Amino acid sequence: MTDTELRALCHGFLDAIERGDATTVAQIYAPDFRLWANVTGTEITADENLKILRDGAALHRRRTYDDRTINTFEHGFMVQYSVNVVTHSGKCTSLWACLIAQCKDGKIARIDEYLDSGKFGRSAS
Repeated sequence: MTDTELRALCHGFLDAIERGDATTVAQIYAPDFRLWANVTGTEITADENLKILRDGAALHRRRTYDDRTINTFEHGFMVQYSVNVVTHSGKCTSLWACLIAQCKDGKIARIDEYLDSGKFGRSAS
């Protein structure tokens, strides 16, 4: 994929999440898609991620992915961004994130997502 194609894929992915369009997100994922997140340390499938996206969209009035800085590489992209959420009660929350996407055949095959873990409660050890 070219730099332009990878950037378009990245924007299309984040734009679909903003719209709550899980159907488009599913079409962007490769059949063997996996996502790993630093806050859980676990890897999930496309179906598991799509459920999380649907459940999360129901909690928010608006979610935007702003200040996107995209860098591409031979088989993917890295994007740094801020996630800004407005809940149905009007509460605003922001966090900073970075994801690294590995792509093949015009789709996202794997995401490694790094969220600002300081925004999440810490459990007692």
